[in-house]
Amino acid sequence: MQRVIFLFLLLCSTVILAQETPAPAPPKNNFEAGFDGMLGISYGSETLGINVGGPSLKYKFTKNFKVGAGCFPSLIVMDKKALPRLAVSPIIEYKRWMFITPYYGYDAKDKQIWTFGLGYKFI
Repeated sequence: MQRVIFLFLLLCSTVILAQETPAPAPPKNNFEAGFDGMLGISYGSETLGINVGGPSLKYKFTKNFKVGAGCFPSLIVMDKKALPRLAVSPIIEYKRWMFITPYYGYDAKDKQIWTFGLGYKFI
């Protein structure tokens, strides 16, 4: 009888200890890098900028709200001339709308070119 009780306890303890513990959830990655399918228009410093999405790095606070920085291939209209430029900009994104502040460098008069605008993300 003692052997039966001993074997029963041994069997129960091995069954209990053999249970799997759930795997821990993978760490949440809130950083997102990629290309933005965005079209935007910005204005400032007597300059109009037509910006398209380029590479960006963003931190996702919620599903719909992100903050980051990116580069935008742009066409700027300044002094009645259209010039291609690469802009660097901080980005505030909410759903599909982006608030951008592109920086284009310096003009011929050694003045910094900044513009402010909105963009819409298609992709």
